[in-house]
Amino acid sequence: MIIKLILSMKRTIAFIIVLFLSYSTVAQQYSGTSKTHTIASKVFDDAREIRVFLPYSYTASQEQTYPTIYLFDAQFDAMFDMTSGITDYLAQIGELTEFIIVGIKTKHRPREFTPKSIDERTVSDWENTEIGKAYLLENYLLQEVFPLVESSYRTKPLRLAIGHSLGGTFVLNSILSHPEMFKGIIAISPNVSYDYEQLVHRFDAYFKTHDTLNKFIFVSAGTVGNMENRFAASLKKLDDVISYHKPKGLKYNYKVFQDENHSTSPLPTISQGLMAFGDLWVMSETQKQNYLNDDKQSFLSHLKAFYSDLSNWAGFEVLPTVDEANMFGYDCLNKDPKAALNVFDWALNLYPNDANLHDSKAEAYEKNGDLKNAKLYYKKALDVLEKNKATLHPEDYAFYLETFTEHLKKLD
Repeated sequence: MIIKLILSMKRTIAFIIVLFLSYSTVAQQYSGTSKTHTIASKVFDDAREIRVFLPYSYTASQEQTYPTIYLFDAQFDAMFDMTSGITDYLAQIGELTEFIIVGIKTKHRPREFTPKSIDERTVSDWENTEIGKAYLLENYLLQEVFPLVESSYRTKPLRLAIGHSLGGTFVLNSILSHPEMFKGIIAISPNVSYDYEQLVHRFDAYFKTHDTLNKFIFVSAGTVGNMENRFAASLKKLDDVISYHKPKGLKYNYKVFQDENHSTSPLPTISQGLMAFGDLWVMSETQKQNYLNDDKQSFLSHLKAFYSDLSNWAGFEVLPTVDEANMFGYDCLNKDPKAALNVFDWALNLYPNDANLHDSKAEAYEKNGDLKNAKLYYKKALDVLEKNKATLHPEDYAFYLETFTEHLKKLD
């Protein structure tokens, strides 16, 4: 039962069954869903759409909250579907936490993505194209989109932004113009050449008076095509500025993808950018094994320290998801069954209404030879499951009911 996907231990088995028996017309698909909202925008004086992706566990667990990714250029459905697919895949294999993804559909990219020009030559360079009104999109996000998303869905106070080309220009600019908007950004082949490298100069000026930037920044460039190489040359200057100043707190990655052009760079950038954030946010297998093998400090103490450090950087309390907490218990169970009980106690303190955690603690008691408490927690698992029945998918409820009942019968 120890299968390392970020799904609950029991749900994992169901997921694998569905995965390999996907031809069944009645099998439930363990994948996320998306929906569209229309906003009567006062900022744009226009109707605007956003698309929202919810991971599968959003409906399976009523207690869990989620960080958000804001993806720009979501009017390109393939971009949105690719991003949600990559994010969902990385989360289900344990390389990334689950995200709610919000797709921002843009109608006029040059106008909405670019900051006001500070070089008089720029307006003539762009001829009759309206530019320099990124503040409109920023106000739209701050006044209309964020309030809608955060009142409608269970979100954590953590937002990442992903933008390509001029969208990358926008997300980089947001770090300076409105640092409260995003904790981290992934800028794909950003047009840092805009306005005679305005962003290069502004970041340099910022770091001359600020030695700390508690952000995550992942930027990329390809090597194919004149435009891509022009953007890359300017981006390298920005990289030089960041590398020279070395601001404290900044989690920074700069990647050049060989043989990728402006249109193909999103795929490797999004996957590697999200994995880089996962390295920050999700405990690696190496870290986990080191903590488990430490004879001087308990595994639970290491877990609490990991999330304390992460919380200090993030600026809010970061806790494991219910499935991550459950998996930590099983990791510990193989190494130290008695210590695993403490981990499950910690997990249940975080998620007292999760039936699966009660069942997992019962298994831990059983492995420790305490059959009395094992029976008690198997019964608790069934009680909590019954209380949560109305919130569960019928197939999930039936699966858990059968599993928990079998576990209890085994001890009778």
